[in-house]
Amino acid sequence: MKTKFYFLCIFILLMSASAHAQILERVLSNFSEIKNVSYNSTSINKDLFDDIYHFDTLKNLINQPKSDLSYRFIGKRSENIYDGSKLFSLQFSDSTYRISSKPESGHYYESLLYVFSRINDFLKTGKKEIQLKDSVVNNKSYAHLKLMVMDTVVKNKPVFTHLTLLIDKTTDLPYYYRNNSKGFVDGTNTYITAFDEYRFTDYLVDATQTEDLTKQLLPAYFSLEKPKVFVPLLAKGTALPETPIYNLDGEKIQLSSFKGKVLLINFTLNGCPHCVNSIETLNAFQKKYNNTDFEIVTINHSDNKEAILKYDKRFGIKYTTYTCDATMLKKYSVPSFPLFYIVDKNGKINSAHNGFSAKIGEQMAKEVEQLLR
Repeated sequence: MKTKFYFLCIFILLMSASAHAQILERVLSNFSEIKNVSYNSTSINKDLFDDIYHFDTLKNLINQPKSDLSYRFIGKRSENIYDGSKLFSLQFSDSTYRISSKPESGHYYESLLYVFSRINDFLKTGKKEIQLKDSVVNNKSYAHLKLMVMDTVVKNKPVFTHLTLLIDKTTDLPYYYRNNSKGFVDGTNTYITAFDEYRFTDYLVDATQTEDLTKQLLPAYFSLEKPKVFVPLLAKGTALPETPIYNLDGEKIQLSSFKGKVLLINFTLNGCPHCVNSIETLNAFQKKYNNTDFEIVTINHSDNKEAILKYDKRFGIKYTTYTCDATMLKKYSVPSFPLFYIVDKNGKINSAHNGFSAKIGEQMAKEVEQLLR
């Protein structure tokens, strides 16, 4: 009897695993047969490098007759229209738009297309999802699935990506999607948390009359986004522009007060991935050259005092962060973040480095060492 019971358990587990896989495969298959679908969605996204949550609501339309995809997503800040050959991205903040030749996943990050792409990627791994007890929302039952995309331990910390889905058992369409992830920024010891949550409601599937996205007209008051004008970084030998900076108590400090020291000026902001990547290198500089004629002047123009203090504590920043007026970004030709200027003891630019990589960190270390000799 025990042997029979054992094989029965194995049979039930195998059948259960097969049923779970069939749910996801059926969801993808049924969606591929839909000609058009409109729906509303709400999203919550956590900034990777801050504990700031972003909320959005979108109206969405996806057309896919015979796999010829077109879509329209309208959110609070932007609108993306893909007509099958061109992507129109409208920015509401400045009433401009840009055109690109093909859609990229980033343009439908909060949509059904993104969720289905994550499901498809998971199925390709051959991993089995976990089917939890059905969830009931507004008296309606949903299949409750958990996808363990990754689950391991690195440097004694959990590193994982877990996806949670609620699937309508009648329509096979998602109602709820959630991504929980923790891990390290590539090549660093910086440990971060990612969180995304979407809810999809008010589905209308295969409407007899739907919007023809190939005949979309852009609003008359929108203008084509102007190409960014390249502004060269400050050249070697340029005298440091005299612009005040402010400590986090609001006290004004003149950069000329640092004359006689080698400066590493670092323009940064909290939501910048490469800025985070640079922290370990800058902390190492701070430790090595403490009590020498060297100073790191980190300048954050965008974030307020509370956000900066929280960010600096979270990532263990050992150097001082200042703020500045908007004019400083223009005077120092800041095109993106991070931007580094190395300044000699006479207050003249020695070099400029846009962005960050291990190679840039090594180059800056050599320059600082030479200037301090």
